[in-house]
Amino acid sequence: MIDAAAMMNVIIPATMFTLMFGMGLTLTGIDFKRILLFPRAAMVGLAVQLILSPAIGFALAYTFELPLMMAVGLVAVAACPGGSISNAIVHLGKGDTALSVTLTATATLVTLITLPIWINFSLSFFGGGETSIQMPILKTAAQLGLFTVLPIGLGMLARKVRPRWLEKEPVITKGSMIAMLSGVLLMAFLDEKDILSHAGQMVLPTLLFILIVVVLGFVIPRVSGVNSKSSITITMEVCLKNILLALFVATNSLKDLDAALASAVAIVAIVPVAVMVMVLYNLVNKYQGQLKTS
Repeated sequence: MIDAAAMMNVIIPATMFTLMFGMGLTLTGIDFKRILLFPRAAMVGLAVQLILSPAIGFALAYTFELPLMMAVGLVAVAACPGGSISNAIVHLGKGDTALSVTLTATATLVTLITLPIWINFSLSFFGGGETSIQMPILKTAAQLGLFTVLPIGLGMLARKVRPRWLEKEPVITKGSMIAMLSGVLLMAFLDEKDILSHAGQMVLPTLLFILIVVVLGFVIPRVSGVNSKSSITITMEVCLKNILLALFVATNSLKDLDAALASAVAIVAIVPVAVMVMVLYNLVNKYQGQLKTS
């Protein structure tokens, strides 16, 4: 019998690498420097994404009294940066594409350190100080860097040396996402321990997390003086997490499929929620534009 966990240990790192390579093909050096051009929106976006978001995930895990690895899995999802799909949805939804790309790229680098810190804190807190499981921060950061920063760098180099490779990015990204989703479905099919039968316990806290960060991801930037276009962009970045990164941590660093349950729920929910929010934003903008011209 094929081991579901062993399958995920192969599928997730491979798809993570190719997905990040595809992201690298879309990036240039200016995407990292652009944070200096609109510092307020970028700083507020990073604060919401890397501090507030994981704090909300932590609070929900505590409120719902989730088992240790399920709680850590929810915090891992909450502490992840935005994924490349956020850039596409922001662009299609007429948000600030440049800001979206900058936040995705910058947050991915910062997450190398912040994600292991949040996970270690959660392991200690929810384990009551009794768990022996710990993630060495530097070792984990190096491991994450191997599957995020390295392929992104290779993608950027490939674009510079072979500009036409940018045309292949949609195929690489879609192929990686399909492979990842297929891996999750295969895990469910081969799951001898029937771990996914407890996934129902993660549905409510994960959905609440997504809805809360969507609301606060827009409100906090607006209150901070960020315009609505940049605020909705930050909302998309906070909502559309790099779930593959959370799955990678669950299956390769924590080596526990319970920690992947929040990711499995989020995979199903985040894109429909993000699309609905973006459609609503555009409808409101259109209505306000009609009011001004009437």
